[in-house]
Amino acid sequence: MAPEVWLKEFVVAQALSVDRSISLSKTDFTNYKTCAGFAWLAKHRPEHVPVETDPGIIRRASAGDEVELLARRLFPDGELIDTEDMAEAVDLTRAAIAAGAASLFQATVWTERGLFARADVLTRAGDRWILNEVKATASIKSEHIVDATFQAIAFMEAGFDIAEVRLIHLARDFRRDGEPQPEQMLASADITARVQRRLVAVDAGIERARAVIQNPVRPGVCLCDMGTRGQRCPTFAHFHPEQPSGNTIYDLGSINNQTIGEAITRGVVHLVDWPAEIDLLPRQRLQIEVLRRGDAHLDRRRVRQVLDRMRFPLHFLDYETFQTAVPLFDGCGPWAQIPFQFSLHVVEAGGTLRHREFLWTDRRESPVPVLVDQVRRAIGPTGSVVVWNQAFESARNRELAEMVPEAADFLHGVNDRMIDLMDVVREGYWVHPDFNGSASIKKVLPVVAPELAYEFLEIGDGAKASERWFEAVMGDPLAMTDDERHVVFDALRRYCRQDTLALVRIREHLRHLVEESPNIPGISG
Repeated sequence: MAPEVWLKEFVVAQALSVDRSISLSKTDFTNYKTCAGFAWLAKHRPEHVPVETDPGIIRRASAGDEVELLARRLFPDGELIDTEDMAEAVDLTRAAIAAGAASLFQATVWTERGLFARADVLTRAGDRWILNEVKATASIKSEHIVDATFQAIAFMEAGFDIAEVRLIHLARDFRRDGEPQPEQMLASADITARVQRRLVAVDAGIERARAVIQNPVRPGVCLCDMGTRGQRCPTFAHFHPEQPSGNTIYDLGSINNQTIGEAITRGVVHLVDWPAEIDLLPRQRLQIEVLRRGDAHLDRRRVRQVLDRMRFPLHFLDYETFQTAVPLFDGCGPWAQIPFQFSLHVVEAGGTLRHREFLWTDRRESPVPVLVDQVRRAIGPTGSVVVWNQAFESARNRELAEMVPEAADFLHGVNDRMIDLMDVVREGYWVHPDFNGSASIKKVLPVVAPELAYEFLEIGDGAKASERWFEAVMGDPLAMTDDERHVVFDALRRYCRQDTLALVRIREHLRHLVEESPNIPGISG
C-alpha cells in the first residue's frame, strides 16, 4: 500500500456501545499493556495507585517535558493548545486549525468511541498533516511505535488526513559544545511504515483496553503474579496482598515467565517446595539446595582462582554517576553516565589499608577532567582494580577516555587490570541462603559484616545518591542552605566509602572461607 493512501484506507473497528465520558488516552493504553488491573485502578480508583516517590523516575519524567520544549523550537510558528480541560482543548484545536495554524503543540482530539489523544507536534503538509511524537531517548523503541500508532488511530478517527508519522528523539552521536541547539541535538525519523504495520494489532489492543476501562464497576484482572518480580505493575500489592516475600519462586536467580508459570500451575510458591520435574539451571538448583540445607555453598577451587588473580596493591574502586537527557557539560552526550564521585580503598601486600575519595561540588564546571586527574593520582600503575559489577565501571572508564583523550591509555589500562568480585556470587561459586537469589552487594554485605548494612545509611543506594547530589549541586541554589548541602555531601561520602570498604571486607571474608572452610560450621562444598 502506498504511504500516501494507507491511512485513508485504514478502517477502525467500531465497538458496541460507548460511554464517551470514559475516555481511553495513550496513558490509559500504556497502563493496560502493563496490566489490566493497574489500568482499571488508575482510571477508576486512583487512590489505590501508589504515588511515585523514586526521584530518579520523577526526574526522567520531567526530562520528557524538557526535550519536548526543546523540540518545539524546531517549529517557530507553532501554537500551543494551553489547557488541561479535555473538551476545551478539542475546541481550541479546531479553532486554531480553522484560523490556519501551520503547527500545533498539544493538538487534541476526542473521538466518538472515546479515544483521547494529544499530539506533541502536529504540522500541516498541504491539505494533510504530519503527526510528530517526541521522546527523550536516544533510540527508537518498539513501545514508541505503539504509542505513535495509538495517536495516529485517534487522529484518523477524528477526521485528520495523516500523511506521515515521525518520531523526534535525542541524537545518539550528539556531544555538547556550547549551548545545545535543537537542530543538532534532536533527530527526526519517519516511522510511517512501522506504524502502518502495527495498525491492526494496536487497534485490537485498543478494543481490549476499552472493554476493561469502559466498565467502571468490574475491575480489570492483575496477572502480574505470572511474571518475574521486575515485571510487576505498581498496584501488584493491592491485587496480591497474600504474596509472601523472601525465598519464593520469584527469588530464583535468572527465572523466566515460563518457569514461573510451571511452578504456579503446580501450586508452588516457596522455593523449598520446588518440584524436581521442572528443569533448572545448575546454579538455580544449587540455590534451592542451599536454602533447603540452611547452610552456604562454597566452591573453594573457583573462589580461590578469582582471589589468586588479584595482584597487590589491590585497588577497590566505585563510581557514582548522574544522567540528564540534555547534557549539562561540553563533551557529554544525551543520558551519558557522568561520574561525580569515586571511592578507592587500597590494600598493600603487607595488609596496610588506605582510602582515597573524590566528590565534585562545583555546579559551574564539569566534574570529568578533575575526577579523571584524581583517579590517575589515586590508582597506581600496578596492581589489580577490584569492582562489583565490572560492566558498569569499565563502561565509565571507556566513556571517560573519550572525553579526556590524554588519559585514555591509563583508563583502558585500568580496565585491563579489572577483576569483578561479583562473579563469585553471580556465577554460583558462593551461595548463601540469605542472598535470596541476588548478587547485589546489599544482600551480600550483611552476611559478611552486618554492622555495615546499607539500611543504616542516610543514602543507601546509587539512585538516591545520584538524585541527592543533583539536588545539592545542580539544583536550585536557593532550595538548600550551605549547611544542608554539607549534610548531603557527608552522606554521599559515607555511602560511596562503604561501597569500596564492602569490597575489602568481602574479599577478606572469602579468603578466610577458602582457607578455613572445612572447619567452618554452615559451609559445604
